[in-house]
Amino acid sequence: MKKVFCILSLLVWSIAAFAQISRIPQRLELVQIEVNDGELNLEVFDMPRDGESHYYLSVGTLGLGDEVVQFHIDPLFELFIPLGDTLDEAMETLGGIQELFKSSPGTSMLVDGCLAAGFPNDKVEPVKVTYRKQLLSRILEFSLEREGFVRMTQVSRMDFKSLVSSLKMYRKIHPKKP
Repeated sequence: MKKVFCILSLLVWSIAAFAQISRIPQRLELVQIEVNDGELNLEVFDMPRDGESHYYLSVGTLGLGDEVVQFHIDPLFELFIPLGDTLDEAMETLGGIQELFKSSPGTSMLVDGCLAAGFPNDKVEPVKVTYRKQLLSRILEFSLEREGFVRMTQVSRMDFKSLVSSLKMYRKIHPKKP
């Protein structure tokens, strides 16, 4: 009788374990570029919800300070830029941001973004993307203002171009992915 009870309880527990629905969001990396020995990670990823794809760009963690001095003291919160629900929309959004490199220095645009820990959420706020030309480098500044402070990170032209090229290659390898 004990054997039957043990077998039945084991069977019930195993069925219950497989019946659980995962509530932890999945972050499916498509392309990742590591910059400055891991100091900055650029990443395009898919975060499916309810069977639909949602693509995001992560520009890594942001510094805290003003427009001149930034202190990188927050290793948890990342800046996420929603790119769209298909790879074509993601490529179009990234192409629009990349067009800033063809404009004059100081040109900026506003995009939607989300500053969150680990995964993007629905709290979207405007992010200012500004094209800057320094001595020998061309960079994009992703910044937002919070509580009187500027939170900002910089991405060089070559790193952003590498990210876009890698996503184009991913698109060619996976032509049937929406």
